[in-house]
Amino acid sequence: MKISEHADHTEQLFGIRAEDIHKWIDGFFDHDGFDHYLRQGKIMNYDPYDHRRFRHCKEALAEAYQEFGDKYSRSQIKNVVETHIKDDYDGYLPSRADFENGTFTAKYHDAIHAEELSAILDANELADYFNGIRDDDLPGKSFVSSFGFRIVMPTILAILLFVTAIIFFIVPLVEDSMEGQKRQMIKELTSSAVSIVDSYVALEQQGELSLAQAQSKAASEIEAMRYGDQNKDYFFITDMHPRMVMHPYRQDLKGQDLTHYTDSESTNGKQIFVEFTKLVEAEQEGYLKYLWQWKDDPDKTAKKLSYVHGVEEWQWIVGTGVYFDDVQKAIDKLERALFSTFFLITLGLTAFMGYIITQSRTIDNRKRRAEIALHEAKDRYRALVESSNEGYILEADGDILYSNNRLHRMVGYTDAELKSDNIWHQLFPDNQQNARVLQHLSLLFSHAAEPGEFEAQLQTKSGKPLDIILSSTKLFFSEKHGHVISFRPITRKIYGGAYGLVKQVNDYQGLASRIVEDIEQSDSQGHVVESLNQLPELVREMIDAGSRPDNLRRAIGSAYDAAICRFIDLSIIELGEPPVPFSFISFGSNARHDMTLFSDQDNGIVFEAPDDNDSLKQVRRYFLHLAERVCGLLNQAGYSYCEGLIMATNHQWCLTVEEWQANFSEWIENATPSTILELNVFFDIRATYGKAALVDQIQQHIVEQCHGNDAFLPNYAKNCLSYKVPLNASQQIKTENYDGVASVNLKECLRPMEIFCRIYALKHDIREANTMTRLKQLATKQEIDQNTFREMVYIFDHIWHLRFMNQIVEYTDLRKVNDVLAINDLTELEQQNLRNVLIRISLFHDKINHDFFGGGG
Repeated sequence: MKISEHADHTEQLFGIRAEDIHKWIDGFFDHDGFDHYLRQGKIMNYDPYDHRRFRHCKEALAEAYQEFGDKYSRSQIKNVVETHIKDDYDGYLPSRADFENGTFTAKYHDAIHAEELSAILDANELADYFNGIRDDDLPGKSFVSSFGFRIVMPTILAILLFVTAIIFFIVPLVEDSMEGQKRQMIKELTSSAVSIVDSYVALEQQGELSLAQAQSKAASEIEAMRYGDQNKDYFFITDMHPRMVMHPYRQDLKGQDLTHYTDSESTNGKQIFVEFTKLVEAEQEGYLKYLWQWKDDPDKTAKKLSYVHGVEEWQWIVGTGVYFDDVQKAIDKLERALFSTFFLITLGLTAFMGYIITQSRTIDNRKRRAEIALHEAKDRYRALVESSNEGYILEADGDILYSNNRLHRMVGYTDAELKSDNIWHQLFPDNQQNARVLQHLSLLFSHAAEPGEFEAQLQTKSGKPLDIILSSTKLFFSEKHGHVISFRPITRKIYGGAYGLVKQVNDYQGLASRIVEDIEQSDSQGHVVESLNQLPELVREMIDAGSRPDNLRRAIGSAYDAAICRFIDLSIIELGEPPVPFSFISFGSNARHDMTLFSDQDNGIVFEAPDDNDSLKQVRRYFLHLAERVCGLLNQAGYSYCEGLIMATNHQWCLTVEEWQANFSEWIENATPSTILELNVFFDIRATYGKAALVDQIQQHIVEQCHGNDAFLPNYAKNCLSYKVPLNASQQIKTENYDGVASVNLKECLRPMEIFCRIYALKHDIREANTMTRLKQLATKQEIDQNTFREMVYIFDHIWHLRFMNQIVEYTDLRKVNDVLAINDLTELEQQNLRNVLIRISLFHDKINHDFFGGGG
């Protein structure tokens, strides 16, 4: 819908147009944005409408209240925003999660954007299964294409058109016809009377009767003539003077001069008989409407239509007429008959169309359910294969329909590249081992071979060999035959049951450095992802060798930073140079380098404000496009999108230096323990790429605001104290049930220490985000003594060691990756050690309580 159409709708519903709110909702999606996409976005497969999820969702209300609260009431803003979004999505009010988790497809104002079904079933296949149903015919694409407008509205319009035609066309036509028949009737009756007069004219001319005798006999014969339902309709005769010659009911007028006789007592009355004379003089005949007494009742008058005809020989005018009441009664009688007939026809038509609508609705619902089932099957299949550690290809009749992200990361090729005709020869270079695989695949796709399993050697896009097990499984569709081809990397057992590198090595720091170096020298995004995929094996090997958690986190964090930097460099090559200096910011665990193999993204962008305020939107759009590319590649590499959308792709976190400073001023000035809970992640901040001085300005502003607001750090301290150690009253480990298993959340166990270090870093203006580095500087500044420092480091390392071990086991066993540790997976000694560590976490609470609230230590 256009902005004006949105405004028309809200004005109709709530009496408020609020075009500024509608423009704000669609603010990122104007014509300039689409032009930018056509110029640059296609290069990186960027969807220019993807940012709809930030304002086309229920969560946008909070931002709308802040933006327009000084102009409209909260109820008005809520009505406008929700109506706009529901207009776009057929009455549905999506959340941001709907856009992120793949269960909902956004619809677009400015272009027809078909739902991305090609992941599993493309449009041609949908046509095979649903008899030609195309993407743009799917339910919910447009209200105009919905069942109501396709079936119900045409039916209602047809019935309304039928009834309207009866009332405004057929009935008036019948009335005109009835009046025409009456006109013709009185004309013919008058002609009969005139023929009688003519016969007496002839007798007078032949000399058989005198003029007086002939006129008297003619007048007497016509005076006796009657017709009509009550036999009271009559004829009259005047002369051309005019004088009354004969009138059966008005004997008082006989022989009278009628020159000044009118049809009413009013001075403006019609001179009836003068008008008759004029008609006869002009045309020898004619019709005239006037008021006259009702038949033989002199006390009642009624509208009448008369026809007159002249008799030239005697200078007579002969006429008769009909009363409009009689005409109307005849019309009413006919109309009643017509309406009864048409009512029965309409009733039957309505019942018939109702039956058709019911059947059409049933068919439409079945089609929708079938399509929903198909999409659900697609989503389930995609969720299944995307969660696997094996690469998959879905093939039907020799065509590759789908390949999962794991395979993309494994080989470095995109989905489009894997669908090319010569991809198999690129994946399997010619050698004796691969010859059997290529022959098998060729026969398999032509249905001349049965599924099998082979050991082969892949060649990734960067040229690196990869040993795999290739397995094929046959699939049967309704009209097609296909196969699932799986690619499982071969790992070798080396010692102690561990899985990892083929050769045991000790220079893990060198290996981690080589991964970083490989990333920095990558010539494609696929190569970066492929290099990152070496991390899990390296981390497993380092854990088995007893590496400190700090080394593990450093290896993961360094590779993560290198990937961000290389993704940005490669994206800038495609997009063009940034319009202003900027920095890519890491927040939270990304900034602290307290990351696991499965951490999600927390990031943002800060850039210098352009000199021209009008170009701010264009500049921001460039960085949003850049962020979309970088964050998408990180997601592909295994670093999932942040569920809270704290990412540079969100326009709320792609800001100028001044905008970031304004945010922190607001957060610090109005901080409460509950709001701090949502803002924790932003106070761990680090420049990962670009102009670090921009982040330094933000950090300096944060310190100034903290020191200028005495209530902030105590409020932050309350937030830290709200995180309880998982111990019960008897100091035993307090577990929670996860999937029916008694467990402890290790990430939550680390939270008090993370916040402890963050509070004192803000207090002492420590700009480093890393937790261990912060502890060391706090010890240097004598905020904590050496014994406390060593104890805190031990606590931190021990929980991190368990966290890494737990996640590697979960990853190896292909279970859900999380920070939940099943307590019974630990030995009794390990449980006792964990209990001791958790008891000592109170150390952090005691110090905060003492320093900020004067409590005992």
